This record gives sequence, structure tokens and C-alpha cells, in this order.
Amino acid sequence: MTQLPVADLSVALYRPAAFNQGGTGVYTRRLIEGFREAGISSVTPVGGSPGGIFSKFYMEHFSIPERIRNGGYDLLHLPAFGGRSPGGVPYAVTVHDMAFMANPGWFPFLRSIYYRLHFPRTAKRAALVMADSDFTSMEIRKYLGIDSVRIYLGAPINHKDPGLFRTRHGITGEYAIYTGTVEPRKNLSRLLRSWRAVRGVHPGLDLIIAGRWGWGSPGTKSLLTETPGVKWLGPLPTEELQSAVSGARLMVYPSVYEGFGLPPLEAAAAGVPFVAGPASALREIYGEIAAGFCGKSTESISQAVLNALDTEIRPDVLRDFARGFSVRSMAENTWASYEGLFR
Repeated sequence: MTQLPVADLSVALYRPAAFNQGGTGVYTRRLIEGFREAGISSVTPVGGSPGGIFSKFYMEHFSIPERIRNGGYDLLHLPAFGGRSPGGVPYAVTVHDMAFMANPGWFPFLRSIYYRLHFPRTAKRAALVMADSDFTSMEIRKYLGIDSVRIYLGAPINHKDPGLFRTRHGITGEYAIYTGTVEPRKNLSRLLRSWRAVRGVHPGLDLIIAGRWGWGSPGTKSLLTETPGVKWLGPLPTEELQSAVSGARLMVYPSVYEGFGLPPLEAAAAGVPFVAGPASALREIYGEIAAGFCGKSTESISQAVLNALDTEIRPDVLRDFARGFSVRSMAENTWASYEGLFR
């Protein structure tokens, strides 16, 4: 990589990723906000909403590469695997997890093939690969044979009034919450089956599922809509989601594989205790602060939830933990990684 004074470094950030409905969109929006908070003005978000499939293709392959080429940028950052760098402009890519290699069966068949063909090629050609956790860095080395820089994700402290969520959805009693896309590795079918046992001890405790349907079996969708005490609300707007999390008695996130796992950090940022699943990244990040960890089984989930409901963790302790994962520090560490390429 050519050396240049880091004060002159100019970086383009692939902004269409910010419009993704999942975690990639959250990450990109927070990264942009973190650069603003840190006063880092040398990173320019490039591109807008991708719109439909043809608009997305044209933007990704023609209009944005042309803007980057003509803008004289030293580096392009792809916040996920979407986007393309024009020839002559090096790029960085953030790899959020390696689930598509670790267990291809978690994904629809054609999507799985596309991921395994496209994503490794994008990562191997990158000048800089950033990973969400030490676990993901190890997975990148294991499956792709390349090194990466670990940069933890961030979340803002959440003091939203729970009343917003309760009023809009008619929620009056206590509830636990799961947030995130509904997909197989999140282990939601077993969480839903576990709720009968939880309600046997806490009959008034509902389970709120706040997240869009990604993919999965018809059986999972039936459990979402038919399990007593479970309310599946689909995706919620940001402020409403923050309000929902802040009013929860407990977050339950039983995922078996994660690159980082943002929802438990969102809970901590709201002062809400959480149960996390057996994913290695979850234990890496939350091992000392979680109210409990569950295994894969239905029985393990229900027992972990019941134990957590009897465990008191002060909200200020949880928020202090979350302050160590600010969006500003995420952006500053990302900028330092950019600079390291040109020294």
C-alpha cells in the first residue's frame, strides 16, 4: 500500500448498506454517526437508497464506482459484502460472521451458493478485512486463510420511555423480548417451545418477538403465531424498538452462531438483563455480564430464563458495560485501521 500523510487520507463509505433492514444496516448507520461524533470528516458516505433490484444493480456496478473513481478517494469501505470498488481504488470490508461457510444449511439453497461464491472472493481481494469479534477473526482465518482486524461493534445508551411501545401495541403486563431477524441459527423454534414452561412459573409473562421474517420452516412460523403468550410484531421502527427493549423485564437471545450479537448489547444499553445463547462470540463479548447462558435445547432455554428472572443485575452496571462499546469508539478504531494501511 502506498504511504501518504494520514491527514490527507480520504475514505468513501458505501452508504447503500445503511438501508439494509438487518444488522448490517444498523452497523452502517452507527458507523456514520460514530464518525460524526468523533469529528472525523475525511469519511464520505457515498450512494443512497438502493431501491429496486435494477436500481441496486446499476448503483452498485456503475454509478457508485464512477463517483468513487472521480472523487479521488484513497480507500473504499464496504460495511458488508455488497458494493464494488472500481479498479485502482483499494477497499476495506467488514466481515460480520462466517455463518455461510460454517453451516451453509442455515440459508436458502441459492442464497447459500451465492454467499459461498461471492463473499470469499470479496474478502480475499480486500486491502483490509475487519471482523466484529475475536471469534470471527478466527473463523476468517479458518475458512479463508486471511488475517483481519478485530473491531467491536457499538450501541448508544438507551433511555427511551417504555410507554411509547406499550401504548402503540396495547401491552400492559410484563414481557421478555427477542429482537432480530427470524432465521434458523437464532434458535427461535426452541425458544418458542420453551415458553410454556416459563409461563408455568410466570403465567403473566409474555414473550415479544420484534423482528422481520427472514427464512425458516413453516413450523417456526406457526409457533410464532400460535404459541400462547407469544406476540410476534415483525420489524419495529428504531425509536419504537428502543422503547420496547427498555420496557422489557428480560431479553432472551438463544442464538447458536453469531459474529458479535448486537441485541444483548442493546439490552445492556437500556439497563435490561439478558440471557444469551451458546454462540462462542456471545460468550466472548458478554461472558461476565449476562444474566445467564443457555444451550441449544428447549429445556436449557427455559431453565436459563427462569434462573435469570430470579437474578438481579443493576441497570447502572449494565449501562456501564455498554458504555465500553460506544459508536464513537467503534468509528475511531475503524479510522485507526484505515490509517494503518497507509503507514
